[in-house]
Amino acid sequence: MMKNKLASREEIMSKFFDGMTLMVGGFACSGVPRELIELVIESGVKDITLISNDAGDPDLCQGRFYHAGIVKECWHSHVGLNPEFGELAKEGKFKLHITPQGTLVEKIRCGGVGAGGILLRAGMGTGCDFTKERETVTVDGKEWFIETPLHADIALVRARRADVYGNLTYRGNMDNYNSTMAMAADCTIVQADHICDIEEIPMDTVRTPGVFVNYILDEQRRYI
Repeated sequence: MMKNKLASREEIMSKFFDGMTLMVGGFACSGVPRELIELVIESGVKDITLISNDAGDPDLCQGRFYHAGIVKECWHSHVGLNPEFGELAKEGKFKLHITPQGTLVEKIRCGGVGAGGILLRAGMGTGCDFTKERETVTVDGKEWFIETPLHADIALVRARRADVYGNLTYRGNMDNYNSTMAMAADCTIVQADHICDIEEIPMDTVRTPGVFVNYILDEQRRYI
């Protein structure tokens, strides 16, 4: 029997905990679940590990986590839009992993589908700092990085439309990371622009099936 997955702010905040690994979807403040980010901060948790494409802007989107001082470790592919993040990183306030964008999403996808990892060559031979923490393997005479999966305790996802059973659609680049992260966490929590009944979303337009979704914030607020 399908379950209605709408949840209150209080119920959602009760799922957050100190030391959790958190995935946050979106790209450069587009398609970011801002309401859910605020609930994380409001819950008072600390020492989180954050996995997201970027570090947001100063005190905006994912940048809210850094402004609040609750990140102990992070995985990003782009951090240049947030000078506040840069200052905190220089001070050693958290452990930072910088990963090429395509590599990062592949690591998350592996975490979602249960794969043990993937072999990639991005950065090979460049001497960049991000290559130093990666193991290598030789296949057919070529050296490859072993990129291991990333998995989270909780994924925060932004959708364009959600029915009450968790089937999701996205609009444009809102799909960046959101649909992949929805598969790669023990608990997926959704902020949707529009919440509707199941018959209002054609099944052939569903990008994330409801089986991957645990909770939907029972509010409808739109951010462009």
